[in-house]
Formats: sequence, structure tokens, C-alpha cells
Amino acid sequence: MQGQKSYTKPHGGGWFSWELKFLGLFLGLVSFFNLVFIHNVSALFIPTLSASVDQANLQVNGNQVIKSTTQTTELPLNFTVNTNNRTGYTATISAETNNTSLSNSASSTGAKISSISSSAELNDLPNNTWGYKFGGTSNYAPIPALSSPAQILQTAGKTNGNESNQLSIGMKLSDNLESGNYTNKLILSFVSNPYQMRAVMTTGQDFNTRVGGLDQNQTFEHGIGKKENIKHIKYSLIAPTPADNAISIEDADSDYGIKAWFSSSDNTLYYNTPAPKIFLNPNSANMFLYFTGVIDIDLSHLDSSEVTDMHSMFFNMKALKELDLSHFDTRKNTNLASFFGGDVSLQKINLTNFNTENVTDMRVMFYGLNSLQTLDVSSFNTKKVTMMDSMFYELSSIRKLDLSNFDTSQVVSMPTMFAGDVMLDDLNISSFNTSKVENMSRMFADCRSLTTLNLNHFNTENVNNMASMFNGMTNLASLNISSFNTQNVRDMSGMFSQVQKIEHLDLSHFRTDKVTNMGSMFHQMIALKTINLSHFNTSNVTDMSSMFLMDDNLTELDLRSFTTPKVENFGYMFGSFTTDNRLTRIYTSGDWDISRAATTGIVAPKNVLVFANRVNLVGNNGWSSSTPNNVGLEALRIDRPGAPGYFTLRS
Repeated sequence: MQGQKSYTKPHGGGWFSWELKFLGLFLGLVSFFNLVFIHNVSALFIPTLSASVDQANLQVNGNQVIKSTTQTTELPLNFTVNTNNRTGYTATISAETNNTSLSNSASSTGAKISSISSSAELNDLPNNTWGYKFGGTSNYAPIPALSSPAQILQTAGKTNGNESNQLSIGMKLSDNLESGNYTNKLILSFVSNPYQMRAVMTTGQDFNTRVGGLDQNQTFEHGIGKKENIKHIKYSLIAPTPADNAISIEDADSDYGIKAWFSSSDNTLYYNTPAPKIFLNPNSANMFLYFTGVIDIDLSHLDSSEVTDMHSMFFNMKALKELDLSHFDTRKNTNLASFFGGDVSLQKINLTNFNTENVTDMRVMFYGLNSLQTLDVSSFNTKKVTMMDSMFYELSSIRKLDLSNFDTSQVVSMPTMFAGDVMLDDLNISSFNTSKVENMSRMFADCRSLTTLNLNHFNTENVNNMASMFNGMTNLASLNISSFNTQNVRDMSGMFSQVQKIEHLDLSHFRTDKVTNMGSMFHQMIALKTINLSHFNTSNVTDMSSMFLMDDNLTELDLRSFTTPKVENFGYMFGSFTTDNRLTRIYTSGDWDISRAATTGIVAPKNVLVFANRVNLVGNNGWSSSTPNNVGLEALRIDRPGAPGYFTLRS
């Protein structure tokens, strides 16, 4: 500390000390500038702020530093802040004056330890200099002068009790430092950030419950009130009267009251606040969920800039026809799951300024928008999205969907993404990066109008589920999946079921080592003439039921790579519903193992009608049956004298 006695040392070093001074000026600023009058909620809100440091005076023995290997020292100190201010606080640091050096007042030569002039790590500091660093950074910064203090921290909300942060002082000394006492003072200043009064809505779910209760004649579906008598939602410039029986819908932290009331005479829900606008709650999930009777909604007085969760916000608003969200600020939002899901009457959506850069969940976002004929998502930024399950599911009136701007590099889940888009005939997914996707089940199921689909750019190495991926694509005539890596797929059931225009299918590149379910995999591919399954490994498959059911244009099947040690269900595997079919030969490398199937039992639908109506099918030795519906598992073998079967040996 200042005034400490100095002792001469052989190489010129000496004791020095310095003082860190903490001033409480912020207390006056807080109490004076942040008095806030609150309308209709409470009489007075006074932001408070307290701060402390764990070491107000620090001393260093200069000789010990000089004798050390690096000739450096680092002095940590912690400061603690506690504030209820909703906009947080700002912390700054500076020297007490514009002199930023540690000065030796007794020196006749003006000896000092200067502030560093630029950022540097501790070992790189020039000799006889000092600096500071904050938080986890490794570099030290120059000591700021009083005239230009440095901001070290600015928060955006109240603290969670006492919050601590670390500040470190670092210096490097050399043995040419004049003996003496070196001092200076640092000022840490903490000031609460400016605060503006706001009206803040209650949470989305609480809004839904409270406001929904105003419709006393509503019915319920799945335990959720449908609020079908509320036809309009409007902002009122006039505050409610006592006769309106208004309810409060503001958040506990709101500075203004927000009122809502229902007028049965015009079936309108009104809301009002004395504030210029209403900030939606950060959690606005489920806000208008199941407002099934609402035809129009006025959102013009709502500010969404603080919302982080909007999932199911407009879900199942079945009567809503138009929604303009062009003024919605969604930059903080992370969740848009089920956002518009079930809005079956919605014909127009304005998403012009939608900012989705922080969204991670878009599941079921546009599900069931049956009346929507056009959808523009060109403004969407999907770089952080991980889930797109059923995102465009059952957009049954959409003909064109351009997703060429989509970044799907982080997406892990895409099941049912386009399923049920029965009118869609123009789909651009050329930008899709599927390297992390694990689930593609029913991804394109029932896209009945698509005639071509090029997925040559798809990386499927991590996909484990392709069940019904192309199921029901009845007009698909061209499919490019030559890039598919199926090494981790476990479920291929129904994958190509009812793909009715494809005549030739080459799956020789498929790896099926891990697949357990191939049930209905090629079911009802009625145009199929040839299929290449030459590298299929079926050693882990347990279900082959209906695998080739109704593939009536196939004349032969080469299944030489097939083994069946784990198959429990062969039901309808090669069957047809008509005798007008062409299958004549099934080639295998030997008899099939039916032991697991026999143990499972022959009870419909398992292991029955395996060869139903295959009247043209002939075995290796010429055997056939005029009643194939009565032929059982025993025919899954090479036909030979004394052991009739439907298989033909091909080595």
C-alpha cells in the first residue's frame, strides 16, 4: 500500500504495491435515473443494483516477480453484482485519472510501470508493463484512462441472485526497475441499463387457458377447449368498462395491465392496454391453439421480438383464412413446431420478413393446410434446424414447392416431410444436405402427382429408417437413388409400396445387413418388370410378409442372395389378388430356412397365402399347383422329385 517502506535489493528490484479502488457512484445513478412508474400493475418499480469486489487492495513483491522464471505475475480478483433491473447492467473499468501507469512518486527520474499499448498474452508483455483481462480471454488489454473507460460487460436482464465474474491484473517486470513503491487506482463502475416501461403478455399457454375460459359455451376435443364461439380477435382502442367483465392477461413482469373480454353480441374477443404496444411473452407456445372458430385476427399491436418459443402458436385454427405475419420479428425464436398445423381453411400466409436463423425445430409446421395453394419460404434460413418431421405433411392443394434455399446440414429427422402432398408435381430440394439425417420414413409417401424424383445428391449413410419412404407415389415413373448408402437402415417395410409406374428397379447397390423388416417393401408395384436385388443380405430380416404382393408384371425373381434364418412371417410374400399375373420363376441358391416361421405359427395374417393366386409359377422340376392359395411354407424350397417347391436353383 502507499507509503510502505522500500528496501534496496542487489539488482535494483524493490517492493511495490498498488491499490484497486471501487467507487459506489452507480448507487446514486441507479436510484436517481431508474425510478419507473407502473400503470395499473403496481405503484412503483425501483431497479436495484449492488456490487462488490473481493479484494480492494492488492500488493505485489516486485523482487519475487523479477526472480521468477517468466518475470510475470497474474493477480485475479472477483466482482459480484446483484440487480433486479430487467435490462441488466453495464460494467466499465478505467484508471482513476488519465495516468494509466503504476507510478513511483519518490523517484527522481519518474520511474513507472507503464500500461501495455496493445493486447498481448502475459508472457509477451513488454518489460515493466501491466494490463488487465476479463473472463476467459488469454490476452491482456491496455489499462483505460479515466476519459475513455473500457466496457468489460453488458448484460440484458436481471441477475439470478449474486452473479460473479473474474478480472485479472497481469504484469511483467525486469531487474532494471528502480526500487520503490509503485501505485495507481482502478475504478470499476457498475450502472443499471436504461429501462423503458412495457406491456408484456402472459405466456402462450396461460393466455390460451384464461382467454379460452371467456367462451363459456365451448366444447372440448381431446380435453382441449375449442373456443368455437370466438369468431374475431381485435384490438380495442377503448378500455373495457366494468360491465365487460374483462380479465387480466399480462405477465407478472409487465409494467402495464393488459385486459381481454368477450362480446357475445359480435362473437369478438377484444384486448386493450394503455401501452403503445404489447410485447409477446418469450414463451408464446400454444397461444391461439384450438381457437377453432376464429375467422380473422388482429396482430398489429403485438411485438414478437422477444419470443423464443412459438410452437403450436396458431395450431388448429380451423376457420382462419388469412394470416399476415410480415411484421413479426422472429429473430430470437427457436421453435416453430406445429406453428400453423391443422389450419385447414388457411388460404394465404405472408411470411415475407420471417427470420428463422435461430430456429431448431420446424416439425409439423405447415401440416394439414389443405386450402393453401401457394407457399413462399424463400426467406427461410434453416441452418440450425435439426427436425423437419411432417413439415409439409398433407399440403394437399400445393402444386409447387421450392426449397432450393434450404440448408439442411444439421437436420437429423425428416419422416413424413412431404407425405400426403397429393397435388405436388414440382418439388425442388436440390440443396438438401442429408448427411446427418437418421429417419426418412414416409418422407414422400402419397405424393401421387410427382412423376420424377432425383435424389442422387442424398447422403443416407446415417439413415436407419426408410419405411414407406416412397409409399403411394402412384405416378412416379423415374426415381434416381443411385447415391443411397443403406448400411445403417433397419426398416425398409413398405419402402416402394404402390409405386405403380416404375418398370425397372436396380437396388444392386443396397446394403441390407442391418435390415430387420422388409414387409410390403415392393407391394403393388404393378408396372414392375425387372428388379435387381443381387446384393441383398437378408440374414437379419424377421418380416418378409407381402414383400412382392401384387407385383403382377414380374415374370421372374432372382433371390439368390436371400437367406431367411430369422424370418418369422412370410404371409402373402409372393401373393396376388388376381390370377391374371405373370410370375413364372423364382430363382434361389437353395432351400429357405422356415424354422422361425414354423415356430411362430401359421395364423392369419402370418405365414398364410404365401403364393396366393400364383397359378403360373413353376418350380425347378416343373412342379406347379392349380390351387396355390393352399400351398404353405413347405414350398419355399428348390423343386425336386419327392419334394415339390416353387423355387428354381440357380447357382
